[in-house]
Amino acid sequence: MKIDFRNEVLKRKDEIIKDVQSIIRIKSELTTFDPNRVGAPFGEGNKEALDWMLALGEKDGFKTVNVDGFAGHIEYGDQKEFVGIMGHLDVVPAGNDWTYPAYGAEIHDNKIYGRGAEDDKGPTIASYYAMKILKELNVPLSKRIKLVLGIDEESGWRCVRHYFMKYPETPVSGFIPDADFPLIYAEKGITRTVLKTEMTDDKIISIDAGFRDNMVPDFALAKLVFNSSYESLFNDYVKKNQLDATFSVENNEIIVRVTGISAHGSTPELGKNAIDYLFDILNALHIENNLTQLVNTYLSHDNYGKKLGINYKDEEMGDLTVNFGVLKYDGKNVLINLNLRYPNGVDYQKDVFEKIEQLVKPLGFTVSVEHHQKLLYNDPNSELVQTLMKVYYKHTNDLEAKPITIGGGTFARAMPNTVAFGPHFLGKPSYIHQKNEFIDIDDLLKATIIYLESLYELAK
Repeated sequence: MKIDFRNEVLKRKDEIIKDVQSIIRIKSELTTFDPNRVGAPFGEGNKEALDWMLALGEKDGFKTVNVDGFAGHIEYGDQKEFVGIMGHLDVVPAGNDWTYPAYGAEIHDNKIYGRGAEDDKGPTIASYYAMKILKELNVPLSKRIKLVLGIDEESGWRCVRHYFMKYPETPVSGFIPDADFPLIYAEKGITRTVLKTEMTDDKIISIDAGFRDNMVPDFALAKLVFNSSYESLFNDYVKKNQLDATFSVENNEIIVRVTGISAHGSTPELGKNAIDYLFDILNALHIENNLTQLVNTYLSHDNYGKKLGINYKDEEMGDLTVNFGVLKYDGKNVLINLNLRYPNGVDYQKDVFEKIEQLVKPLGFTVSVEHHQKLLYNDPNSELVQTLMKVYYKHTNDLEAKPITIGGGTFARAMPNTVAFGPHFLGKPSYIHQKNEFIDIDDLLKATIIYLESLYELAK
């Protein structure tokens, strides 16, 4: 059967844009997780996004399943073997200082702006339309196609763990539309490494910094006990170092606010960590305790774990990275979340965890791991990789491109026989996990074309 893949997508351009805008407008940030909250374990916004997507599938005549509000799928065909796709509809918190509303899905300069536009609502819609077009054209296929929808990818992957307990089948092939083109064949191991202690300090009331460990924090706030000497010390330091920070007095408490620049936790070097600069200010105010000692000695201004003695570089997969993502202190309890990503050749327990534990224990801190996604590695010469790369070459003419590795983590770890595949085209700006996230409409359509022919090649 001859198909004009490009034309079939462009004919549906307005529909694709409209549906991307609709799903972006749903604020699907995780609020609280409660497995006993029937139908909405991840909160109402995440439930609304899943319900909306499944309703779209039902409207278009697909078989759909909602798995207890944790996840769902949209399916085409009834063959035993299937091609799998997995996207996610949850998003990281919007953060601050957007030019356009984070959930407005406004179009400016041929870009759809909004949290989730590129990560991962836009690409999920692109994959859905690839499946929809095959259905509408009644293309004969030898395998069914299943689009799995997660709503807890940004927080803990509890959605897919629950889903695969109920639907433990494995695809023969497939892709995850939540990374970069041309194709990702290996992903670093990822952990949320947690440091905790109890302490009191007669100068610090509280600290609140960072939203999620997989985002470079763009804000940090400290409430301090009033001290008349602080304002001049603050002003001198901030002016000399040109920091984006404010000093105010409220209810006889000093409030220090620092603004940074967010970035994805896998690329902390692209951001400006507000926690680092807050602790520089605390040092300038001569505030010293076990927490400031820990941060200054082992964590601040270090994206590669050099201070912790865990820096490592693999020729194929690059550097171990550490994102100092979250710090909370309520006057008694300190919580620090590090988003740590390691390449091939690193034994996390021996080379990382035990080293950190040995260093921070004398300062009264304990170390634990809340979340660990082990390293993923696929053969770049496999049939799946070569098939997808041929489609990519055809529609981009980027004949020099090679499959790559990333520090990010995708659902390819959760569904065997799949690789991460687009939607971001290398060399173009990306603002995922940052303010002003967008997806370029031309790139969205090109990704949809690539996904359409890829599904055809894998399922025909």
